[in-house]
Amino acid sequence: MHTDSNNTKVDEDILRRFVLVTGKGGVGKSTLTATLALMSARRGDRTLVCELNTHEQVPQLLGHAPAGPKVTELEENLWTVNISPEHAMQEYGLMKLRFQAFYRLVFENPLVSALVRFVPGINDLLMLGKAFNHEREETNGRPTWDRIIIDAPATGHGLTFFRLPRIIRDAIPSGNMHNEGAEMWDLMTDPLRTVVHLVSLPEELPVQETMELHGRLRDELDLPLGAVFLNQMPTLPLQENVAEAFDGWIEPPKEESLLPLWSAGKIRAQQVAQAETYRETLAELGRPLVDLPQQHSDGFGRDDIEVLLSAIDGGPS
Repeated sequence: MHTDSNNTKVDEDILRRFVLVTGKGGVGKSTLTATLALMSARRGDRTLVCELNTHEQVPQLLGHAPAGPKVTELEENLWTVNISPEHAMQEYGLMKLRFQAFYRLVFENPLVSALVRFVPGINDLLMLGKAFNHEREETNGRPTWDRIIIDAPATGHGLTFFRLPRIIRDAIPSGNMHNEGAEMWDLMTDPLRTVVHLVSLPEELPVQETMELHGRLRDELDLPLGAVFLNQMPTLPLQENVAEAFDGWIEPPKEESLLPLWSAGKIRAQQVAQAETYRETLAELGRPLVDLPQQHSDGFGRDDIEVLLSAIDGGPS
């Protein structure tokens, strides 16, 4: 993969069957999820986006209404679902107990509900389990979904989320829960089916947290890591040869009307130079590094996602 241009061509490995997007809160995880989902759908792959018990962003970023807890078609080859622990538990209970009356008897019992709420990590496990069930779904003897993209929890909470299947597998020696945990962990650690992408910003704290997260996902969990996406990368508003001349223009212009433009240009040049230093730090990870250019629209939305898609994929296929 070429990593020195904003017109980066991303190889096919970026769109494996089970895609997880994570990073520090506020760096643009949902933005990247929406962009990858649109890329996948445009390539003709039946794509399901899973958001986890959150205020939905992906449908709105793509110009659609929120979907809620039911799988909803947004556009050609693209579906979305907002997975909540409650609906995930109901679906799992009905799947295992098969009858609505049995489900109500067991899972709507106040004592059972209270117990479930106090089990550490149970909500994350339920949501991941529902996403895992979508990966196993079949229609007419073939997988229902060509690709599932998960907007995973942010750093910290994300680490707990990622390691849960292994914890369940190791803590419970046998039975359904052990088997479910083992199968989920097999999927999450399979580099042929799964990839985990990291999102960061060209700022000190997000870059530092991305470096730490990368190390823990690699060393503690041995998950199949993919690319690092550097969001909101500033670009010079000048052509390269003009920018070089501008860099050497140390003294401000004498024409008063040009002073605001000169000052703005110098500030932007400093921002670009600083962003490049953060980019060089992330490059030390040895992962494909993809720039997502900073957008300046009034309200971030579908048009901006299209720009980012072009930056990743070279434009719609």
